[in-house]
Amino acid sequence: MTPYSIPVILNFDKAYSLPATVTIFSLLKNHPGQSFKIYLILAESNPEWMEPLLKMVQNLGSEVIIKSVDLDLLSHIKLNEHFTLATYFRLFAANLIEEPKALYLDSDILINGDLTELWETDLGDYPIAAVQDFFIDDFHRLDLSIHTGYFNSGVMVLQLNEWRKLDLGNTTMEYITEFPEKILFADQCGLNAVLQGNWYHLPPKWNLQSHEIQDTEFIFNKSYFSKNDWNEALNQPKIIHFTGLPKPWNLGGNHPYKPLYWHYLKQSPLSRKLPLNFTLTNLLKANVPLPMKKLYWRYLSNRKVKSNG
Repeated sequence: MTPYSIPVILNFDKAYSLPATVTIFSLLKNHPGQSFKIYLILAESNPEWMEPLLKMVQNLGSEVIIKSVDLDLLSHIKLNEHFTLATYFRLFAANLIEEPKALYLDSDILINGDLTELWETDLGDYPIAAVQDFFIDDFHRLDLSIHTGYFNSGVMVLQLNEWRKLDLGNTTMEYITEFPEKILFADQCGLNAVLQGNWYHLPPKWNLQSHEIQDTEFIFNKSYFSKNDWNEALNQPKIIHFTGLPKPWNLGGNHPYKPLYWHYLKQSPLSRKLPLNFTLTNLLKANVPLPMKKLYWRYLSNRKVKSNG
């Protein structure tokens, strides 16, 4: 615990208000007695849908500071179905937030322990501390190498003073604009391309990603960290990052930490009993085995043929 409020940054839109609330709730519940300054970078200055989150944070002894982004600054960004404009808001963090240092968290994250050790990491002159994304290996796409690596930007310690010195946000935006064909994972690709390995490598317990749980044989064969590091990450992760699909608040999936996610969700002000995307159609899609789905589709096709005949 620190005697001052720790700055934490999130950026999201209304569609992610529920998971963002769970992320922040898990952060606060794992740090009794520690206060946080939670900076939310949004497209709106004071949206009504934020009220439950604002009250929750206040009741748990921390504060929320909302910073808004002018969407015209992102009008040239090419989007795909997986990333919205809100994904890029963090690139403006150093300009919007007058802090020398901050934690950044994605909104599909669950905090599972004390983050004091992470916060107190000495970054030296590095602008970012992050965990490598071991399943990104097409380094040539961004003119990287196996030695520079590629980090996952879902959890970062940001030295914002270094960001400002490097003008990292603007430089990254320029890269994304100039080379849209190289951008597969939004500003994460841009940051990696611009930094060219100039980042501090954190152990995997600080950002356990879903694909690492699904393919442990792959990660144990990686030489970046010891088997003990990976065992700690898999069995006692400090931060669980629900990368990929399905997300834990929706139907489907067998992520081992999904029950823990719902433990926090049900205690949060946005508590619910059913998944966010629950409909009978989605329930069938998520639970009916593929062979049965094919039989059903064939049955419908045959009925259609007979009715037309």
